[in-house]
Amino acid sequence: MIDKNVWRLLDYSSPDPCMNLAVEEAILRGRLEGGSPNTLRLWQHPPVVSVGCLQDPKVEVDIELCKRLGIAVIRRVSAGGAMYIDEGSLQCSLVSDDKLSPILQDINESYRFFSNGVIDGLRLLGVNAEFRPVNDVTVNNRKISGSAQHRLYNIIIHHSTISVDVDLQILEKVLKVPESKLRSKGFSSIRASVTSIRDELGKDIPIDSVKKALVHGFEKTLGVKFKKGRLTYWEMKLARELYEKKYSTSQWIYEITKPPLQVSSIYRASKGVIRVSMSFHGQTIEKIHISGDFFIHPENAVKELEQSLKGGVLSKEWLEKRIREFFAVKNIKALGVTPEDFARAILTACSDRLSSNI
Repeated sequence: MIDKNVWRLLDYSSPDPCMNLAVEEAILRGRLEGGSPNTLRLWQHPPVVSVGCLQDPKVEVDIELCKRLGIAVIRRVSAGGAMYIDEGSLQCSLVSDDKLSPILQDINESYRFFSNGVIDGLRLLGVNAEFRPVNDVTVNNRKISGSAQHRLYNIIIHHSTISVDVDLQILEKVLKVPESKLRSKGFSSIRASVTSIRDELGKDIPIDSVKKALVHGFEKTLGVKFKKGRLTYWEMKLARELYEKKYSTSQWIYEITKPPLQVSSIYRASKGVIRVSMSFHGQTIEKIHISGDFFIHPENAVKELEQSLKGGVLSKEWLEKRIREFFAVKNIKALGVTPEDFARAILTACSDRLSSNI
């Protein structure tokens, strides 16, 4: 019997970043099967760039520079934007069922709810943080933590990255952030848009102190107590399988990497960037690739959306109707992006070519 008022606290890091991701999914699947308790896990990565599951690494990351610097590129199971993470970052993930609170049925509000744990922890350290929808924790409008979720049936994994003393110069060099995204938040550079605990406090803070503060913050937010634990044999066995067959493979990491098609666009929705690459003949869509840092649940619906649009008509009315129907049939939940946004992103990609043919 799982006591939902007592959560397992795991302080476990693998030196292999792909194994760290495999462990996350193993805990998620263990919770779904009923053998794993609700869990808060804290860990650190060696230097990596973690891309969202809907992103194309080659357009989001300077891969050649990462190779020269010895920085691994990994792909997580959740959506959202690419992040540079090193030993100056602290990772935390929460795994629970969605019955923990009625708030969790609303995906937008669930980000705020879980982020309150990070905020309460930072405030215990003297950092006056606040939530910025959809998924950021900020100090004076500068990002200090970001989060993402993956949902498997009724189980949620919500993970956050907290910048303790991350190398912000490297971060700015390896990430390719669209200028439109920075401008929308009032910044001219990546470096200006982010901060760290060290920057805010003007002194070094031991990682262990940050961990303790986060544990207290999440106890307050969730109304639970944490008890130190370890991975089960079943979780570790599954993690090794997921590592070998999924997270460490080039197929998984570069799965969304596609050759450029006839036209492309970068479209800024209210809370996310949609990238479209496509080919068309006349008014008909022949091939289409959609990627970006937007949040959509379930994440694999994007591939199905691409398939449903092939052979479709390049008109605002047809695209919006088709995508709205697709969202409704698949019960898709999106954060900060709408069917109309996807339609506009597609039309933006081919607008110049269509205009020249008129």
